[in-house]
Amino acid sequence: MTEIRLIHNLQRSGGTIISKCLGAQKDVVLLSEIHPNGVEVLRNRNKNYEVGDPIFQAQEWYELFKKEEYEKVKNSNYNFEQKIDLIVEKIEKKNKKLIIRDWSFLDHFGIPFIKPTYKNSILEILNKKFKILNLYILRHPLELYISCLNSLPFFIKNYNFDIFIKGYENFFLHASKGKIFKYEDFYSNPEENLKNMCKTIKINFNDNFRENLNKIKLTGDGKAINSTNIFIKKSIASTLIKKDDQDKINGNTNFIRLMENIKNYYQYNF
Repeated sequence: MTEIRLIHNLQRSGGTIISKCLGAQKDVVLLSEIHPNGVEVLRNRNKNYEVGDPIFQAQEWYELFKKEEYEKVKNSNYNFEQKIDLIVEKIEKKNKKLIIRDWSFLDHFGIPFIKPTYKNSILEILNKKFKILNLYILRHPLELYISCLNSLPFFIKNYNFDIFIKGYENFFLHASKGKIFKYEDFYSNPEENLKNMCKTIKINFNDNFRENLNKIKLTGDGKAINSTNIFIKKSIASTLIKKDDQDKINGNTNFIRLMENIKNYYQYNF
């Protein structure tokens, strides 16, 4: 059975820079923020919807198709699974390995762009035909919440703390526990964590991957897209969340349940 590698991460959890580092390994083709409904969502938002199409990324970033062939495929009615089939066929001929960074936000948050399903859509589709080698990236929920509020303009208008917890918790409960990597660990020791990620999804680790970072094209956070290095990120939640809000969070039953679920990865006391 043909292997496909998947990266699953929520928004603001280092998915862009981590995917970029994995894309900089040897013999890898990386597609970024791909989702079965990605093109439709981008089109409805009046965004450049082509970039959500795996065929478009495969051609623009890796030139997998001949020009005439690409035009034919682009104007076809291929569904999502058929498009992945075509890409896999091309990649296998080049003896490369496909990594798809999942657009997990749509499944577990979605609002205001799409109604969340709280399931892993791309995994459900591709798991029927391919052998999936995947990994999941976690960030501490309070750090993630603060980062979303500070960086995503739509977030503060559409999400309260309980809605956020629901999306985070569902993402975690769908994650394969032996394949979880922490955002914080990556930034404290990038090389060691990347080696373990490469081992998990069975790709060869390249000691000189940093030299290739400027060549990797992908979607996501603008700073990470343009970055050619990995910079240590400091924790901010404990300094930004006010005392009254800390008390509310510590007494929130949904937060208490989430922290119990993720206790093997995170503990947090203000």
